[in-house]
Amino acid sequence: MSAAWDWVSAKWWKFDFHNHTPASNDYGKGPNQAEYRLISQKDWLLNYMRRGIDCVAVTDHNSGAWIDPLKRALDELASEHHPDYRPLYIFPGVEISVHGNIHVLAIFFNGTTTSDIDSLLGAVKYRSTKGRSDSCSECSIVEVVDEIAKSGGLAIPAHVDQSNGLFTSCPGNTLGQILENKNVFAMEVTDCTIEKPQLYIDKKLNWAELLGTDSHHYSGFTGQRYPGSHFTWVKMSKPSYDGLRLALIDGPLSLKRSDQFDGDPNTHGQLAIESIVVDNAKYVGRGRSYSCKFNPWLNTIIGGRGTGKSTSLEFLRIALKRKGEIPKTLENEFSKYNQTSKNRQDEGLLTDSTVITVSFWKDGGRFRIVWSNDTGKYEIEKEDLSGRWNASEGDIAQRFPVRIYSQKQIFELAKHPQALLQVVDDAPEVNYRDWKLEWDELVSKYLSIRAQAREVQAGLQEESVVKGQLEDVKRKLDVFEKAGHASVLRTYQLRLNQNKAIDSWQNSWEDFGDQMKNISKGLSPSELDSQYFDLENADDKELLSIVANVRAKFDKFQNDINEIAQQIDTAKDSWVLTRPGLAISKKIISAKQEYTNLLSQLTAVGAGDPSAYGILVKQRQDIEEKLKGFNKKRDIITQHQKSADACFVKIQEHREKITKLRDKFLKVTLAGNPYVQINVIPFGGKFTIEEEFRKLIDRSNGGFDRDIGIVDGDEGLLATLTQNPDKSMEEKITALKSSLFAYHENDSTIVPTAKDRRFVAHIQGLSPEQMDRIQCWFPEDSLDVRYSLKDGGDFKPVEQGSPGQKTAALLAFILSYGSEPLVLDQPEDDLDNHLIYDLIVTQLREIKQGRQVLVATHNANIVVNGDAENVIALDVKSGQTQIVAQGGLQEPSIREEICRVMEGGREAFDQRYKRISAGRY
Repeated sequence: MSAAWDWVSAKWWKFDFHNHTPASNDYGKGPNQAEYRLISQKDWLLNYMRRGIDCVAVTDHNSGAWIDPLKRALDELASEHHPDYRPLYIFPGVEISVHGNIHVLAIFFNGTTTSDIDSLLGAVKYRSTKGRSDSCSECSIVEVVDEIAKSGGLAIPAHVDQSNGLFTSCPGNTLGQILENKNVFAMEVTDCTIEKPQLYIDKKLNWAELLGTDSHHYSGFTGQRYPGSHFTWVKMSKPSYDGLRLALIDGPLSLKRSDQFDGDPNTHGQLAIESIVVDNAKYVGRGRSYSCKFNPWLNTIIGGRGTGKSTSLEFLRIALKRKGEIPKTLENEFSKYNQTSKNRQDEGLLTDSTVITVSFWKDGGRFRIVWSNDTGKYEIEKEDLSGRWNASEGDIAQRFPVRIYSQKQIFELAKHPQALLQVVDDAPEVNYRDWKLEWDELVSKYLSIRAQAREVQAGLQEESVVKGQLEDVKRKLDVFEKAGHASVLRTYQLRLNQNKAIDSWQNSWEDFGDQMKNISKGLSPSELDSQYFDLENADDKELLSIVANVRAKFDKFQNDINEIAQQIDTAKDSWVLTRPGLAISKKIISAKQEYTNLLSQLTAVGAGDPSAYGILVKQRQDIEEKLKGFNKKRDIITQHQKSADACFVKIQEHREKITKLRDKFLKVTLAGNPYVQINVIPFGGKFTIEEEFRKLIDRSNGGFDRDIGIVDGDEGLLATLTQNPDKSMEEKITALKSSLFAYHENDSTIVPTAKDRRFVAHIQGLSPEQMDRIQCWFPEDSLDVRYSLKDGGDFKPVEQGSPGQKTAALLAFILSYGSEPLVLDQPEDDLDNHLIYDLIVTQLREIKQGRQVLVATHNANIVVNGDAENVIALDVKSGQTQIVAQGGLQEPSIREEICRVMEGGREAFDQRYKRISAGRY
């Protein structure tokens, strides 16, 4: 978070009006008085600093001895950088015990010295020991008061309700004289609830009531008052004698007692414009930056005609991205503030190198917005704890809210109350921005549901085709069923499988005979090669004899195998002869014949191959499943319709919500307002309905006037919204939409008669989504603005008022709500002084504690009686707007500028500061 904002001009200062030092002989009275009287000047000052006191009046009993030493000690503390040091302003003074032992405080400007106090004491003939409270002047209280004023001081009767006080100790005749003394306009009152003397009441006096500690001790032991225990908040630019004097004359507007106000009056709104700096505009900031600093409360910009008051505010509008809030009817008039000047005759007030920088205080942090005309770009920066500026993101208009109104803008709003809706909608209590986000989300959801339903509906279009396919498949299957094909096919398939099984079994062994024969052929051993053997040799002969035996055995094996092969062939021949005569073989033949007959029948009716039966069955199953899918789609469509209907109910409820929010905000804001009443008329935006409707039906370029019509007209759809007074507006809107849907669907039973058949064709050509958007359309609300200038009686439509009355009504509304900075450019134009005071001045005083206000004005009442904390006086020097004076009303230079340039300046001061002398302007 950034450092605290040390703003310019007026603020509230903690002022302790009555204090004693060891120069008073009763200082530290009680146990250990001698020790307490040894306190140093520095420690005495630090006691006030530690308790946050800003201004201290040094008012010892009949003495000014400590004034000069305290001033020296204060300078030393500042140079020593003591850890408890904080700025403290010393107001030299004295508490004089006047004849009759009545105590009077005299407070002077800072330059007053101990010697000056001694001179005053001599002038009032105080001849006793200085510092004593029980010795008195020889002069009467009236004489003392006059002498104090003559010496340039403020005379303030001390603790008037306590002992030695004016109201408790002053005889009747003397009291009457002092009550008539114009040099007294403030008094120290210990108990603000005490009843004033009847003589004071009868004279209808209203002296400022101050509170001080009257401390004689620096601690609070035994219940004594101590530094900072009791004080008065005083509003001044910088603590000064003139500022104090005007604050005392001003009374409650500039004074707050700590026993009646326990907060910090220096609190202010969380949003405020700190300053605007303009560089290189045509008539502002050339050669030297134009830097204008603001106060968190009421800032007034004054100056003669053409000094740049409006320019300063309009440049704020540019930097804070509020140009879009200017009504279209005023765009040409305000264009000069946004145009770049090409030559001296050009009205544009910008140059190519113009840069506008606005510092903005927000939630305890400091930001600045920089706009460059050269690039047209905006930059946001935030100050960190070290004082460096870092880039920040976001929407300027949203992050840095501000209200900027010129008098012409206010008057234009009064002429067209519908434009006020934007002002109402920007209020946090209405929060149209968030409402609109939710509205868009609901409408988008509705459109999405409707689109999904149409997508599913499109899938139902092939249902009739699929049903036809099912009929064809069922017809073919019916042929199969009538021909008894199922049994034939089942028997045929069984016999076919049996025949295949028999064939397979037969094939598995029918070539076994040949296999045996082949084996037999392979069983003949080869001949032994005899060339290597001799029959005459006994050994060889033995071998050859055995080989012959082996061959003989193999010959027998061959014969045996051949016999087996023959037996196998005999068995095979027997099977071949037996198979056709078997019963099952006959059934197989019969099944084949039945199948052949079936095939002939199916071919004759075009049912296809018998094998297609399974395919047809599968097709039927698939088609029937598909038809079930259509039923599911119808269920989905029904669910979508329910969802769409539920969403539309929410849309209707949400639309009602914004009307209720607007209505509630206006009722709360304007409750008891004697000047203006504003009521919400649901769907009553007559001036925007035709534009909205034509945009919906895609005829913004005109045409079909008789069928579309106008609000309050005699014919056309829109005319029905103001006809039939027995019907509610909601019913009329529903009927209008129904007519459009009837056109679109060409429903001959309910379609209304159109003047132009092309209009019907046009509506029928709108897309389904466009029709859905029409369903979501509701005309905008309107505002009925009424004004009264007779304390709440006889409220009349604002359209019937004069320019001043219209302006007054709208100003009453604008000033009645909001926490963002409010910028007004000459709001008093067209208003008489009575309205300016009763309306503007009164409300400015009320609202400025909660929000910052900037007013450019020619009217002194707004500045003076509006109690402006910061006055910025402008003049033109060397062709450039310059600030010639800036500060609070207590500063002489500001008062002189007000009287110099503002009509009625002196009268305004006289009205507010009735006792102020002419020489003090």
